[in-house]
Amino acid sequence: MDGNLVRPVIPDNEEKLYAQGETNMIVVSETVQKFLLDYIRKKGLQTGDKLPSERELVQLLEVGRSSVREAIQILAEKGIIEKKPGKGTYLKTKIHYNKLKDITTWLPSIDVNQSLDLLEFRKGIEVKIAFLAAKRRDEACIKKMEKSMDDLAVCVANGTSIIVPDLDFHGTLAIATQNDVIVNVYQSVVENFKKVRMEMAINDDVEHAYYYHKEILKAVKEKDAERSSILMQRHLEDVQFNYRTMLSELGAK
Repeated sequence: MDGNLVRPVIPDNEEKLYAQGETNMIVVSETVQKFLLDYIRKKGLQTGDKLPSERELVQLLEVGRSSVREAIQILAEKGIIEKKPGKGTYLKTKIHYNKLKDITTWLPSIDVNQSLDLLEFRKGIEVKIAFLAAKRRDEACIKKMEKSMDDLAVCVANGTSIIVPDLDFHGTLAIATQNDVIVNVYQSVVENFKKVRMEMAINDDVEHAYYYHKEILKAVKEKDAERSSILMQRHLEDVQFNYRTMLSELGAK
């Protein structure tokens, strides 16, 4: 057998899916890298300090283990972290963020303009979602949002990422509108929303996020559509502000 590996011929439509899958994995991997860099920076980790395990990162960010492993491997190759078999992953080199200059150069898939556009889009669609959800919600949706709030409270108390309960809460709000088009549109872009949340996960103002989610849920329970939509707008404006603050700290915008 020839020792040279040859990539199999794939029909045109499958070739596009193959390439898209490779691209998506790169994007997720770089987003995980940014999460880890932010974690190191925000937690003030020193050389020798331990980072979250692969399993913890998969659960925190709700991404595939292969993307997490790739992100860790790349940062290890850059000499920033090191993997110790059977022990975990540790910070190897103290990062001086002024050397990065622009996070978008270091991590090319971090498209800050697209992320800002997505946040603007979120505000456009989710303010209306919050309004309709308050008018049309049922008890099943209320219970799901209450569960999301319980999970979010645990994350805040433990100082861990709120990505999963946050997306669950917003997704349930979309379902509560009982509008199939809104639900389909939301579900079609939720992975993009998730990517933005991962980019800024460690930079979240979790106390503000918890407050707004709690108050939105209260308004939805009371069927106060006007207040629900106003709170959602303020919440997403707060997220936009935090994202821009993160970019300013990293010199990316």
